[in-house]
Amino acid sequence: MRSELRRLADNLVRGAFLELYLTPKPGLVDLNDAGSHHDLSISRMEASLAVVSGYLRRLADSLVRGEELTAQVRLGIEAEQAMLERAGTNCHKGYIFLSGLLLAAAARSHRAGEAALSAAVADVAARLFEVAGQDDSNGSRACDNYGARGIRGEALDGLPALFREALPAFRCELAAGNRGSAAYAMLGRLMATVEDTTALHRCGREGLRTVREDGRALEQLVEQRDDFMSFLAQRNEHYVSRNLTMGGVADLLALSFAWLSHTGELEPPRQ
Repeated sequence: MRSELRRLADNLVRGAFLELYLTPKPGLVDLNDAGSHHDLSISRMEASLAVVSGYLRRLADSLVRGEELTAQVRLGIEAEQAMLERAGTNCHKGYIFLSGLLLAAAARSHRAGEAALSAAVADVAARLFEVAGQDDSNGSRACDNYGARGIRGEALDGLPALFREALPAFRCELAAGNRGSAAYAMLGRLMATVEDTTALHRCGREGLRTVREDGRALEQLVEQRDDFMSFLAQRNEHYVSRNLTMGGVADLLALSFAWLSHTGELEPPRQ
């Protein structure tokens, strides 16, 4: 199990880098610009992911040793603190939670398939929130203000955005022979469906509505083989002008890339 968990840990890091480098993405850091994150840059995000990498390796070792959940929660808290010290930002706080949750669930589901993994995610999340409680974050405040479920609800439901939305969107596009646009089909599906508390925190319900409408528009452009890249670049300008972003979508996109990397679906078939 150790080697399998280590491999998943490595793919969770790879997924985050793939999300970071996917360009363009409205309101998010990418190879073109920092989107609506004036305090971030590619180099700062890379420094943050170096911390995430070390955390996930330590977490995998902890899971192999069969340590208590409290020990794994402590590793996450230490990673958040190290991220602030090294990168000066909490940009991957949500991903520390989501990637750690998926890794812990994988240790319990023993490669029994995605349905079993989703159920294990929900089980681990329920236990985790009993141990850790509710944190004081922008996302939790947005949940309180707008009655949203956010990342907490997503986790307790077994990550439906990953298993029921993003992965099927990618696989459908891939099955149609469109590998190059599959990542954007996945991005569009997440934008259209995720209850993104970062968007809610920054721009209220109107901001979330904008993200969801743009997600549906992106899906349509991908389906019609239209110029979705120009659309995304144009929308980035709009998001920056409104200080709108979508951190929850970014975290779940990274998680989706990670799982597809782990299953080998990101790699082109061998001739």
